[in-house]
Amino acid sequence: MSVPSNKILALEEDEGHLESASPSVTPPRRVPVSLILGGVIVGLFLVLALIGPHITPYPFDKFHFGSRLAPPSADFWWGTDRYGRDIFSRVIHGARLTVFMAGAGTIIGVAFGLLIGLFSGYVGGWIDEILMRLTDIAMSFPGLLLAMSDVAAMGSNEINAVLSIGIVFVPKVARVVRSATLGLRHIQFVEAAEVRGESNSFIIFREILPNVWPPVIVETCIRLSYAVLLVVSLSYLGLGAQPPAPDWGLMIAKERAFLISSPWVVMAPAGAIVALIIGVNLLGDGMREWLAARKTADE
Repeated sequence: MSVPSNKILALEEDEGHLESASPSVTPPRRVPVSLILGGVIVGLFLVLALIGPHITPYPFDKFHFGSRLAPPSADFWWGTDRYGRDIFSRVIHGARLTVFMAGAGTIIGVAFGLLIGLFSGYVGGWIDEILMRLTDIAMSFPGLLLAMSDVAAMGSNEINAVLSIGIVFVPKVARVVRSATLGLRHIQFVEAAEVRGESNSFIIFREILPNVWPPVIVETCIRLSYAVLLVVSLSYLGLGAQPPAPDWGLMIAKERAFLISSPWVVMAPAGAIVALIIGVNLLGDGMREWLAARKTADE
């Protein structure tokens, strides 16, 4: 029995209508492996910074004079230093100091750099010109040299080291935020807010700020990685944490003479530094990749 051609056409039209009416399923966004791995590493260090000092087998400043430069063993998992202090306990305690100093310096630098970049990029004119020339001058100095100069002027301690790191990061963050802000100045929703007569502060914080977060987040991860290096470098040079603080850079500086005969006294804090920096870099790369994929999918 043959089916009339008009019915076949009607069925085909119905099928096409059903196919077009069915909603398109957006494939799930894949989270980059580097983001997961970096998040796990950084999260582990954050946990150690918070609870590590409460679970170490010994206080970081306890002397075991009968076990000086003892190799790793059941009693001292990562060995001891020249004063008989447990290396494992000191490295775990040092995680809190290094993570908090690097994090605080990064927060200060990003906060002030964000404000300067937003204001400079939106207002423009001679104000933008002056602020950017000042950032150019600050960025012409190597970061470590500028931080050393700041600490030398303010005094060698943990707080001044944190402030110096924040000062070093302000111009770099301001540049990134200003560039992102310039790309948003003539966007439709910003111009609409200007036509409504909104204040500059309203436009900056309610219209522009929510749209510059992606580059700010990525830049924060990059700055955090540099902050760890600056914290360790300043302490190594005697301009950051002071003895007997269990700072990783300070541990390397004080025990470097025993690198050949007792390598664990240097390798343990150095390994912690490398692991933390790798974790932060992986987190930053993964965040950049994930945000770029989100932007592409939204477009």
